Amino acid sequence: MPTQPTRTRRCGRPDAERRYRQALAFAALAELDPLSTDGPTRSAAVSNAVLAGIAAADTICCRALGRRHAGDDHHQAQALLTQAGELGNRARSHLETLLSIKNKAQYEQTDPAPTETKRALRAMRSLIDLAKSA
Repeated sequence: MPTQPTRTRRCGRPDAERRYRQALAFAALAELDPLSTDGPTRSAAVSNAVLAGIAAADTICCRALGRRHAGDDHHQAQALLTQAGELGNRARSHLETLLSIKNKAQYEQTDPAPTETKRALRAMRSLIDLAKSA
């Protein structure tokens, strides 16, 4: 079965700056109580980390390519990141880490373990650092 082409949306510097500010806002929420003993609180932290990472990836793509992913399948955003050079390739692996935990945090009956939460926060922070330097 052929893969769907990645849907994109044009974006410029103002869009990149807005997505970067959103990444920082989601990150601030993710950092409130990420290692809580309460599983749903960890799920909320990871969910916000994922949103921060997606916004940071959009920032990188807007700055490097003038377009960002605009589809429902965030895994396709990884392919777009690889077009953004070495910085995009590094960002892709961090986004992959976040997306691997996303469903557990948002849809499954179990919550992310503290180790998964720590991994998500590290990936989020790395993506934001890369977006800042883009």
